Parts: sequence; structure tokens; C-alpha cells
Amino acid sequence: MLDRLATEVQAGLHENPDPDAFWPTFATQSNLVLEAAGPEHFDWVSSEVSAILMKHGISVPEA
Repeated sequence: MLDRLATEVQAGLHENPDPDAFWPTFATQSNLVLEAAGPEHFDWVSSEVSAILMKHGISVPEA
């Protein structure tokens, strides 16, 4: 699931370079991955999701 998310991030950035268009789609996709991880793997998967964003030069917006 993480590999697919990474691919979708790259494609999403190419298709929608506007952050306002990127974030809602990314949030939906990453939430599915995080939910599938379950509580025992949540922290690790969360750090991997952050690493995917950093790889593409994206910083997570402040809540």
C-alpha cells in the first residue's frame, strides 16, 4: 500500500501541482493506508508516509 501511495503522490503532483487540489486527495489515500496499518504499525506507517512526502519536497501543513 505504501508503494502505491508513493506512486499516487508523484502522479498527483504532476496532475495537480496546486496544493489545494493535492491535499484532499492525498489525505483520503493516506488515511486508508494508516487505517489498514492498525494500532501496532501506525507509528511506523505514519513515518513512512511522511518520508514519501519529504522525498517529493512536500512539507506537511500545520493543523
